[in-house]
Amino acid sequence: MHMTYTSKVAALAVVCLTAALLQACYQSTAYFKYFSTDINGWERDSVLHYHVRAVKEKGFYAEEIGVRTSKLYPFKQLSLVIDQKIISTNDSHSNVVNSDTIVFDIYDDDGNLRGKGIDLYQLVVPIKGIRLQEGDSIEMAVRHNMRRSAIEGIADVGLKVTKAYAD
Repeated sequence: MHMTYTSKVAALAVVCLTAALLQACYQSTAYFKYFSTDINGWERDSVLHYHVRAVKEKGFYAEEIGVRTSKLYPFKQLSLVIDQKIISTNDSHSNVVNSDTIVFDIYDDDGNLRGKGIDLYQLVVPIKGIRLQEGDSIEMAVRHNMRRSAIEGIADVGLKVTKAYAD
């Protein structure tokens, strides 16, 4: 059987569309967003707000904070305060606010930036996961908790929420 150029393009388009649809069905990322900070001085009172829309399925969701840094960052570690509020359609845990402080190394023991990159290095740090019911959403606030009120070298801070497993 001899296929024309148009038939080959159409067949390739069907294969690509099918692959994209299958990938979408198995996608478990509920939220993924970065916010830029002032790389010359992220102020402590400059709070980053993330709004995770209502989840479609109940289950346990893993959370990660991503930080993009440059060599301008002057400290070995970074301390972040994370305030997380669950907005629930079920009154059992509606409007519960969890506050947590995470501290992690930006530089390794040899003085090299951790993470991957060239000018900016992206470092991903898992944080405490969360159990959500169908329809629950999350409001999260992230700010730095360093002694200096403004810290240099932090370009972006992101949040990724991924469904880890169903209940």
